[in-house]
Amino acid sequence: MQPSVSLRERKRTDTFRSIHDAAADLVLDHGLARVTVDEIAERAGVSQRTFFNYFPTKEDAVLGVHAPERTERALAAFRDDSDRDLFSRVVELFAQTMRSSIVPSDDPSRRRRLTTEHPELKHRFMIRVADTERLAMQVIEEHPEALPNTPEAARVLVYLAGAVVRFTFATTPGAISGNDDETLDRAIATFREVLRSAL
Repeated sequence: MQPSVSLRERKRTDTFRSIHDAAADLVLDHGLARVTVDEIAERAGVSQRTFFNYFPTKEDAVLGVHAPERTERALAAFRDDSDRDLFSRVVELFAQTMRSSIVPSDDPSRRRRLTTEHPELKHRFMIRVADTERLAMQVIEEHPEALPNTPEAARVLVYLAGAVVRFTFATTPGAISGNDDETLDRAIATFREVLRSAL
C-alpha cells in the first residue's frame, strides 16, 4: 500500500514541478502579461483542467507556490516539546507549513529573478506567506497550554517565526524549499543572540 502512495506523491510532485518550470521559463522569455494558461499547459504537456488542479492562478504557477497545508510533519514537530523550546517549535511549524506550499527543490534564484523583473508577483507570494501565518496561528491557538499567559502571544510568536524564515530565505534562498534544517537552526540561534543582546 505504501509504495503506491509514494509513487502517486512522486507523480504529483513531478507534475507540479513541470507546470512551474514551463510557466517560469515562458514568463522569463516573453513576459508575464504575454503568457497564457493555455501556453503553460501545452508546454508542460498537461490539460488546462490539470493546470488548475495544481495552481489556482497563472501567477502561482510562475512562482511555483500554492496554498500551504497543515502537514503531519509540521504538526508533529510543533507538538514534540521534548527537546525544543516553544520559539524553536513555532519557527519549525512556520517553515514546514511554508515548505508545503513551494515546489520541492525549486530554483530560488529563478524565483528571485522573476519577482525582480515582475514586481507584481511579490504580492502573490506575500498572499501565500499570509496563508502560512494564518495556518500556523490556528495550530498554536489549538494548544493554549503551550503559550505564555498573554493574549498576543500566538501572534507575536508567529510574526517572529516569519521573520526568522524570511531571514533564512534572504541569506540562503534554497534553505526553505530544500528542507535545510541546519541553516534554519542557525537563523534561530542568530535571532536569540540578537534579541538577548538587545533586551
